[in-house]
Amino acid sequence: MLKIGLSLTTMIAAVLTILALVWQVRPSSGIVSATFLLMLSFIFFVNSVSTNSKVHYEARAGNMPEEQINRFVTFAEYSFGFGFTLVITAFSILGYKYLLDFVGRELYVLFLPIVFLLTAWVIIFIYNCINYSGKVLKGLRSLKRNLWTLLEIVCLLLIIFDYFEIILIP
Repeated sequence: MLKIGLSLTTMIAAVLTILALVWQVRPSSGIVSATFLLMLSFIFFVNSVSTNSKVHYEARAGNMPEEQINRFVTFAEYSFGFGFTLVITAFSILGYKYLLDFVGRELYVLFLPIVFLLTAWVIIFIYNCINYSGKVLKGLRSLKRNLWTLLEIVCLLLIIFDYFEIILIP
């Protein structure tokens, strides 16, 4: 439980640090969207930390039935996962916008968010294979992970539309 709390607080610190640094040297656009996503992720990470702390305390005190503890742990897991999705979508937007500013509308600028998200999806797929003990189909049917991946795909589509100047990311 302590290791989980440390990794969550590290994520909170990373989000806040990146948010502060991004505003020091802003890209020409995308800062509003990225800030919005990072601020929301902060809320979800803090919620996950506080939920894990509550569960840890209640489990040690013996004040909470195991079923309720499991519900809180699941809630913390969902909260962390959604916060993580918000962070990687914000990073995709920021990386793309910074590269666009520095390099211009070169095709490899579009590869950054594509490779970044594909790498995250491969790692998550491997995690699910390990987590579900080789039962890949069970991992692929995970509603929460599919919803998060769908949001990441929507973000990637918005970036592609922005690149081709169909829709601009503010």
